[in-house]
Amino acid sequence: MVNKDIWKIAMEQSAVDFNCSVDAFLNEGNTVVLSRLNEGRKKCYKKPMFCSMAFYGGGLIASVDERINDFIEGFVGRHPGYRCFDTPQLIVLNRELERYGKCVCHIAEFFLPDLKKQVTINDSIEVKIFSEEEIPSLYKDDRFHMALGYSSKGDKKDVLAAVGYIDGKIAGVAGASNDCDTMWQIGIDVLPEYRRMGVASTLTKFLTDEIIRYGKVPYYCTAWSNIASKNNATKCGYKTAWVEMAAVDTADAMKMIGEQAR
Repeated sequence: MVNKDIWKIAMEQSAVDFNCSVDAFLNEGNTVVLSRLNEGRKKCYKKPMFCSMAFYGGGLIASVDERINDFIEGFVGRHPGYRCFDTPQLIVLNRELERYGKCVCHIAEFFLPDLKKQVTINDSIEVKIFSEEEIPSLYKDDRFHMALGYSSKGDKKDVLAAVGYIDGKIAGVAGASNDCDTMWQIGIDVLPEYRRMGVASTLTKFLTDEIIRYGKVPYYCTAWSNIASKNNATKCGYKTAWVEMAAVDTADAMKMIGEQAR
């Protein structure tokens, strides 16, 4: 697998998720399509998108419900693709979404590995790879929710993990979930006392290489404002590939806010 293969697989997956062609991400201009649940989509998509946007740097794709199609065609037709993610435009979009009980919720940046980039690792960290069958033994430790889903049931689950030890004590975990047939998402969690010691970058690099050996594409997702996570992605040889925005039911968004506040 080389960089060209990785980007091709990622775009093909996004095309399935957003119900568009791969060429639409490469063309100039923005495209609006009606959303649908296609076979092979990422497992997080349980119902058709009401309004979601994806942008790889070429053409922006908006996958929408037919009720908001005309508005979105006008919305994306007025701006370059990257401008559709700016706050002034999102305020306008959110006002329209409110008419349907929806709101702008998830805005995320996605990273793919650059296999040509050299990555520095901390050789003093002992790294152990856990297979899908071994991962449940990690669930006794409840401190790594950014890396592990703490579930071996259901369609989406933990399938691979890299655990780092310093002086015999667990310092951090990098976990991979089987988000779809071709791509596994990486999550990383390092205990506070072991941060700034290269644990995150070392574990992410080990897990990245292991995922590729499984014939899957590793990818990394974080909020735009999570600077520490974005810096870790860069240190591990990843670079920004695409961005996404998703609208959700307002009631669901408020529930998520309440859970985060606890």
